[in-house]
Amino acid sequence: MTLEDTPYIQRYSDGDVIISEGVISNNACVLLSGKVKITKKIEKKTVVISTLKEGDVFGEMGLISNSLRSANVTAVGDVTIGIIDKERFDTLLNDVPEDLRLVFSALVERLRVTTEKLSRIGIELESTRNIIHSISLKNG
Repeated sequence: MTLEDTPYIQRYSDGDVIISEGVISNNACVLLSGKVKITKKIEKKTVVISTLKEGDVFGEMGLISNSLRSANVTAVGDVTIGIIDKERFDTLLNDVPEDLRLVFSALVERLRVTTEKLSRIGIELESTRNIIHSISLKNG
C-alpha cells in the first residue's frame, strides 16, 4: 500500500500513542514509514510485544473480531500511517466467503490468547531474572 492508495493519512512523532488498549476498534493501519512499538499492560507492567516496520499492518484484529483493542501502539521516531476505516474494511471482508471469515475470526482469537499468554510469560521471565540477579548479588 502506498500514500496514493490510502485516502486517510496520519502522522505521528516519537512517543505518540496511535492505538490505546481497551478502546473500540474503528480502523486498521498500514505503516507507510517509520516504526511502531506494540505493548500490552499485564499486572500493572508494560510488556513489549513487537516492533513493526514500514509495510506492516496493525489494528486489524479488533476489526475482524469486533472487539476492543488488545494492545497499545506507540510511534518510534516519526511515523506515517494509512488508515483503513471500519466501513472500507467491512466492505473488503464482506467479499470474502463466509467460511473463510470464520477461519479469520478463529485465527484472530487464537492470536489474542497467544499474545496474552506470551505477555504473561514475559512478566514471569522478568521476575525470574530479577530473582536470579538478586541471588547472584548476595552470593557474589
